[in-house]
Amino acid sequence: MSALNGDKSRFNRERKQKIARRQRTRELLKREATERKSPDVSVPAKGKQVMA
Repeated sequence: MSALNGDKSRFNRERKQKIARRQRTRELLKREATERKSPDVSVPAKGKQVMA
């Protein structure tokens, strides 16, 4: 490893991994947000039964 340049290959590999991880995280969060906004019509809403 050069004292001036540092470990370029490791730095670039880790940089690419960080970028890919951020993209996966953003896509996952975006997908979760859209799934929560759209109601699930296959499951009927249950109301509470009140004993009078």
